[in-house]
Amino acid sequence: MMWGGNTTTYTIMLRARESGLLAVASASGGVGVGAKVLWARAGVGAVAVQAYANPSLGVAILEKLVMGMSSADAVKTVLSGDAYREYRQVAVLKADGDAFTYTGSRAPPLTSEYVDGNAICIGNALKDSSIPEEMCKYITSQSISNVKSLVKALINSLIIGHRLGGSRRGDKSIAILVVDETQCNGGYDRVVDVRVDYSSKPFNAVIKTLRLLNLW
Repeated sequence: MMWGGNTTTYTIMLRARESGLLAVASASGGVGVGAKVLWARAGVGAVAVQAYANPSLGVAILEKLVMGMSSADAVKTVLSGDAYREYRQVAVLKADGDAFTYTGSRAPPLTSEYVDGNAICIGNALKDSSIPEEMCKYITSQSISNVKSLVKALINSLIIGHRLGGSRRGDKSIAILVVDETQCNGGYDRVVDVRVDYSSKPFNAVIKTLRLLNLW
């Protein structure tokens, strides 16, 4: 299933080793990126499925990670049954640091991927192929000791991507997801789940929300 159209998205993932936090954040030229692209489970891993997104794939990959599959095997197993896999772009970062990226041959160009230690960045329909590398280099240079510092690093990383040109369609939506296994309560592990589904100035909108949550 092709599902919701081209999300023209760039995504950053980070495993904050010292704090145990796992995070993923995206900016997109599409509407409602948070409902389509981002998945994470504390102690397991983070998943992004973008370009021509299909949320069911993110759920399926996360389930394979729970079963103990490597990031590469989880992606390859799920995409083997996807007739539109060449339209997908996928990133997985497990809680143990195991990472994998996949970009199909028909994902909207420019596409780019970058893995740097505990961080991954992928993007499609980019104006500049250096965006993932510059975002990863920034976030891995930051000192992250708590949720607030992590959120700031994620947003500032996305802002770097935006200033380098971002999506060819312009950036219209943003989502941030942070999970923490030390704060699970009845299976709910989302420490931060903030979305701007559509705005002409999504970075201003998300920072305004984060200030209300005392996360900026």
